[in-house]
Amino acid sequence: MKKYMTVKISGKGILEATKKGTRKFANGKMIDPGEVVAVHEIHNIICNEGLYLIAGFTIDEAVYFDTGLTYCEIGTSNTAPAAGDTALTASHHRNAVTSRSRSNYESTIATFFTAAESTAAIEEAGIFGSANADHNTGNGVLFAHWLASFDNSGGLYDITISYILTIARG
Repeated sequence: MKKYMTVKISGKGILEATKKGTRKFANGKMIDPGEVVAVHEIHNIICNEGLYLIAGFTIDEAVYFDTGLTYCEIGTSNTAPAAGDTALTASHHRNAVTSRSRSNYESTIATFFTAAESTAAIEEAGIFGSANADHNTGNGVLFAHWLASFDNSGGLYDITISYILTIARG
């Protein structure tokens, strides 16, 4: 009897709040981490569309994999994420990914939101990809969705959402 190898794909979201104007990025890299006031690490659900995106990559369906994960969105609903989600429950703002990196089998995708863009009681976040993802909410494939509770309704903090995807032998 042969033993088959399994692969485990998992992800997590990290919300970091920094004092407004203290975190700096240049050329896709963080050059100053700023004054961090809160960090929330949250496990996510990789949505059915995210699994579909991975499957499309394996057979060169260019419309799905050619751009990677390119946008992050924050929202204001605390409804539990589900595998069948195709959008955030209550979108607030979407930005293009600020920086990307990969170390072996782990990818990190970070998106920066200014205080003005993230002035809300943030309750959820999601990462989107595919060729039709753009700045408009509702476009692209929702790869992963998670709850990310942080009250920034006073607009005092810049927010960075990082998504870490790990692929490993199970």
